[in-house]
Amino acid sequence: TNKKPTQASITKVKQFEGSTSFVRRSQWMLEQLRQVNGIDPNRDSAEFDLLFENAFDQWVASTASEKCTFFQILHHTCQRYLTDRKPEFINCQSKIMGGKWALALLQPSYFPILIFILEAGC
Repeated sequence: TNKKPTQASITKVKQFEGSTSFVRRSQWMLEQLRQVNGIDPNRDSAEFDLLFENAFDQWVASTASEKCTFFQILHHTCQRYLTDRKPEFINCQSKIMGGKWALALLQPSYFPILIFILEAGC
């Protein structure tokens, strides 16, 4: 669908060892995202930083590949749903900024640790 959601948020969750459930750690509105920092574009690494309006948060994906996929979907979603101020993507591999296939991956099942939520308003 091309209908824009009323709210888009990024939620950080944690799964504790031996548990099948997730605990919400932090949540921000997509509009609060100011910068996505891949840390080192020349090295495959699972670490990255997200800078929000009033917060800085360090993240670690399960794998470098998962981080790359998350960045592609995040970049595409920001381009699609944010009309005013879009976040800056720095220290990211160039392949992250392209890729029309990212739309097909916008499913929560791809991110057991990083959850990207698009919610329709009431």
